[in-house]
Amino acid sequence: MSFHEKSAWASLVAVICAYLPYFFLVAQHPMAAVGLFWVAAAGLGVVLAVFHIVNALVTRSMRLRGDTPPIDELDRFIELKAAKLSGIVLAAAVFCWILFCIYAIPVHLQTAGQSPATDVAQLQVPALTAMTAIHWLFAGWVIANAVYYGAIVVGYRRMALG
Repeated sequence: MSFHEKSAWASLVAVICAYLPYFFLVAQHPMAAVGLFWVAAAGLGVVLAVFHIVNALVTRSMRLRGDTPPIDELDRFIELKAAKLSGIVLAAAVFCWILFCIYAIPVHLQTAGQSPATDVAQLQVPALTAMTAIHWLFAGWVIANAVYYGAIVVGYRRMALG
């Protein structure tokens, strides 16, 4: 496996391992997101930093011996296709999130008995609903990243299998 394929595998597994428990816990307790987010992000950062340092050192020593070819157009093409696919997934997630926010989030007047609010300061969104919407948008971003790394892995596997 090339450096980029190993990196994509590690990133895909790390993103899934860091954020699957995060979303499982947040689905049960949406308001506990701040602390859980930093724990998941820090864990992901540490795992990826350690892996990439080790992978870079091993790959560098292999390149010095001449065992590994440099990055070529095929590597760039695989990454470009993965970026395009993940961009489409992210755009779809954002579009769905916008529709969710427009049609599913109730907006309440701050003071009862008034006519429809003309002052934006009078409108309120329940905190639980707002946090749920934020988690859905974040989930779209995480899924787009997983699609990106997964598409890179699939691209390299197709190349390896012929």
